[in-house]
Amino acid sequence: MAAFLLASVALAQTSGTPTAPMTGMDMPPTIKADSANKTVRVTFVAGHGMNNNGLNYNGDAKGEKTLTVPLGWTVEVNLNNAGRMPHDFAVIAGSTLPANPATARLAFPDAATSIVPPAGATAAPAKFMANRPGTYFILCRVGKHAQNGMYVKMQVVNGAKAVAYK
Repeated sequence: MAAFLLASVALAQTSGTPTAPMTGMDMPPTIKADSANKTVRVTFVAGHGMNNNGLNYNGDAKGEKTLTVPLGWTVEVNLNNAGRMPHDFAVIAGSTLPANPATARLAFPDAATSIVPPAGATAAPAKFMANRPGTYFILCRVGKHAQNGMYVKMQVVNGAKAVAYK
């Protein structure tokens, strides 16, 4: 009987809603690259799991991951919000986080989504040309989300042959 109960508990923990907080390893962004047309479509999920108290993209926060894009490619970003707070997505230039991300200039024209309400909402895609090499912040401009770690990085690399997220 005890063995049956232990097996039932183990099965219950592996099905349905996860009981442990998710990390970036659980859900990398969906990336669809088209080398022939020099385009990439990336889907990020804001507020995925509880890493960094829900201030994350796909569970990643505090610059721990970098999206690398070849120079001259068109980037289309889709943002879904799985979190409990509103979020957005913006690409900002600079070597340090801006004091006020809400007023920071975008690194590329149109490199931002609108603010997405919580609990399953989706923003209209942001589409921009990655036409300047460098390292950038992908961050949330809502409140103090970026200052509290809701950011990853983006590199635009001359000579890169493929898109990567690591």
